[in-house]
Amino acid sequence: MGRQTAVALSEDDEREFLGFLRADADVKIIQWAAAAPELIFVPEFPKCGPGQHSFRLWNTAFPWQPEFARWKPGHVQYPNLAGQYYLKNTAGAPLIEYTRETFDNPKPLVHGRVYWNTDFAVYTGPTYDTALFGQWFDKIVRWLRKRGKRVELTKGWSQYWLPGALNLRPPA
Repeated sequence: MGRQTAVALSEDDEREFLGFLRADADVKIIQWAAAAPELIFVPEFPKCGPGQHSFRLWNTAFPWQPEFARWKPGHVQYPNLAGQYYLKNTAGAPLIEYTRETFDNPKPLVHGRVYWNTDFAVYTGPTYDTALFGQWFDKIVRWLRKRGKRVELTKGWSQYWLPGALNLRPPA
């Protein structure tokens, strides 16, 4: 289980979001995979494109020691990631997942969101202050909701679209 808020941000919205995140914290952007361990951490959100849809956000005020692993050749589930590095110790880490909205697909299977994994029972437990991290997550969600317009995508399911994303929204 976890806590999530569905969001849609354009690249301009992402720059504003990153400015908000870094206004009072050292926040690192983490790609899901990269050709070398040092390339997993990026200074800003990359341009939208293949393989550039999901990221993790790490507020370094919350202790965590990243551990790297490498996808093996012939990996059945993710063959395009063979040889790429990834972080193997994200369960229980003080990370927020950010997934981009897919603007060019009118009926995507996955929508944009910010997500904090709070299912602490599946691992040995967090090594960081979850109450304080929860306050930080709530601050992020408030910022996104305040700047976004709530759009009902299907009956009973809404998403917050920030201003730049609204301009990219495909017609219903």
